[in-house]
Amino acid sequence: MTGAGVPRVPERAWLEARFGADSLWRPAAADLPPELTDEASREFLTTIGFPAATIDLIAFRSTSLADGEAMHAFDADELFGRRQPDDDAPPSTFCFWVGTWWDQELMLDAATGGVDHYDPSGWDHGEGYQGPAAASLAALAGQLGLLSERREALASDDTEVRDAAVADLRDRLREFDAAADESSFWNAVFEHLSE
Repeated sequence: MTGAGVPRVPERAWLEARFGADSLWRPAAADLPPELTDEASREFLTTIGFPAATIDLIAFRSTSLADGEAMHAFDADELFGRRQPDDDAPPSTFCFWVGTWWDQELMLDAATGGVDHYDPSGWDHGEGYQGPAAASLAALAGQLGLLSERREALASDDTEVRDAAVADLRDRLREFDAAADESSFWNAVFEHLSE
């Protein structure tokens, strides 16, 4: 923690030590879309960057962030089933893809900077929204960094080693997001890691 109750923001060198040199997607401010209005997300992306990486252990992938098509603005109300199917009004809320986990997506809320867990198979019947994944893009990057640095122990065949690593990771996630225990995404990740 950076102080009592203040979430930690990961540094670029810390993230690169866990994901590799030049692994962070760091767009120029001019390349960010105007729909991304959350200033903290804009600053994090342009100064530190988000990992464009693959974490096989949990089938997480964000490598296509660096392909130039990353910042496509999605209509969040349509995606999350908050808009009636016959409503043709122009979008007023936006979100952006930041990663895939198995067949699920992690979406950055353009206005709040929170990261939501989204199930694409539920978009057409109002069941796409699966709850929060992380309080911010910085929090998610830090949490993925913690997971990445513990990859070997989390994949261990030794149940004691693996269980200890899972418990430690669960506890350490709070360094970046105090509400990590309430995250549908992380709860599902831990269920997978504990199998």
